[in-house]
Amino acid sequence: MYKFELPINERTRRLISIENIFLRLNNQIKSMVNFSEVGCFESYFNMRATASRADIKIEITQELEKLILKKRQLNKTKKNLDLIKNLSHAKKNLDKVNLPQGNFYGADKFLQEIKTSSMSQTGIVRSDLPQLQLWLQQLSPKNKQQYFLNEIDSYMPIFEAIKVYLNALRDSVTIQTVESSDDGLVNYQLDPSFRHDLVQIQIPQKLNLYPNLTSNKYTINIQFASLTKNIKSGIKLKFKMGVSQQ
Repeated sequence: MYKFELPINERTRRLISIENIFLRLNNQIKSMVNFSEVGCFESYFNMRATASRADIKIEITQELEKLILKKRQLNKTKKNLDLIKNLSHAKKNLDKVNLPQGNFYGADKFLQEIKTSSMSQTGIVRSDLPQLQLWLQQLSPKNKQQYFLNEIDSYMPIFEAIKVYLNALRDSVTIQTVESSDDGLVNYQLDPSFRHDLVQIQIPQKLNLYPNLTSNKYTINIQFASLTKNIKSGIKLKFKMGVSQQ
C-alpha cells in the first residue's frame, strides 16, 4: 500500500509542517556525518524562525484546550484518561515556554554569523566562515550532535505539544474501504457533528496513483493522478481511507 496523509485545513497543514521541520532536524542530528553540519544549521534556523512565533504557541495551546474539553465529555476509559493526561502535560510544558524571536541571537556571534551567511545567495559556505571551520575541526561528531540537541532543547515543548495533538487526530481516524465512481472520482460525505482535520488514504501499489484532494465543511472530493500514465476512464478504483473525527 502507498500511504498518504493530507490536512483538510490550513491550521492542520501548518502544524504538520512544523512537526516535519522538527523531525527532519532531529534525523539530521542523529545522522551526523561530514558536510551534514551545514544542513543541520539550515534546518535549525528554519525551525527556530517557525517555532518561536507567538501565534504558533497560542494556536497550539488553544487546540490542546479544545481537545481536552472534548475528551473530558467522553466516557472515562483508560484510553481517554491517558490521552487527557498527555494533552494536559503537553499544555503545561507549553505554558512555561518563553522563546526569543527566531532571528535574535543575543551575544551568540557564532550563530549570528552563520545565520547571516545562510541568507546569502550561496548559503552557508565554510570557506567564508573561519569560526565555523574551527568549530568543525574542534568538535567530534558526538559533540556536534550534543551541540544541536542543546540548541533545540528549549523548543522541544512546542514539538511535543504538536506531536501529542496530531497523534490524537491520527488516532481518531478509522480506515475503511472506499470505491470511486465510474470516472474515478470520489465524493466523500463528512459528518457535520464532528470536526474533521486530517485524511489518511491507502492505495494499492499496483494502481500507481496518488490522490489530489479538495474539501469543504461537508464533503471531501478526491481525484487520482499518476506520475507515469494517464488514468483510464470508466474504471472504478477501490482503496482505503479515513478521516479524523473530534
